[in-house]
Amino acid sequence: MTKSIIGLILFCLVCFRVSAQTKDGIKFTFTCQDKALKLNEMIYFSYNKQSYKVCQCQFFLSNIEIIYKDKKRKKIENSIHYTDIEIPKSLVWYPENGFNLENADSLEFTFGFDSTQNRSYRFKNPPENLMFWPDYLGGGYHYMKTNILYLDKDNNINAFNCHIGRGQIYNSENKPIKYIDNDFRIKIPIKRVDNFAVINLDISTIFDYPTAVLFSDYGGIMNNQKAMKMFCENIKAAFEK
Repeated sequence: MTKSIIGLILFCLVCFRVSAQTKDGIKFTFTCQDKALKLNEMIYFSYNKQSYKVCQCQFFLSNIEIIYKDKKRKKIENSIHYTDIEIPKSLVWYPENGFNLENADSLEFTFGFDSTQNRSYRFKNPPENLMFWPDYLGGGYHYMKTNILYLDKDNNINAFNCHIGRGQIYNSENKPIKYIDNDFRIKIPIKRVDNFAVINLDISTIFDYPTAVLFSDYGGIMNNQKAMKMFCENIKAAFEK
């Protein structure tokens, strides 16, 4: 291989690296009670004074739009992203199709998926396919899994899983007769760090605001639409904080 060809290859590699470093993207962060979240440490207290630790947090966002200072909008087509606090590569996302933060004012996105996107078996591989939502509960995928352990009034450790997806309405025989999509839109101002817009989720807000919850009131919520609706309102606040 001639020196000129080797030089050209090296030049291309440098250009690619610079391009990758300067490309605009999204960075996902997690806080709890206004500080960086620490996993698996029983150091947090809910508004209702229940001690807890956060074990896992995973969620889907979709349908990203950039709103610019001149009020123009740019929809990022086919934008679906899975975030898992325990998978570092999922915490940085470079959306396709011209994601550009220059003169950007805010981001708008869907928590979870809209009804046309939330189709069972669309994801074939882990970790995304592990977010499946049981077909008898409406199918599709979890929008979020936030799993904690907490201390009850007798100081015993219990689990509470905040799992959000399709809700159900049941008949008198306790069989689902209607399904409810719990996705919703969120708009946040651009919080920029270098070439990234930061999307932060404050875990404590999920449990404290606008409705303060008692973990002991719930075993799970996947078949409890009233509870999922309430937690969705808190989750919206947790992204907007």
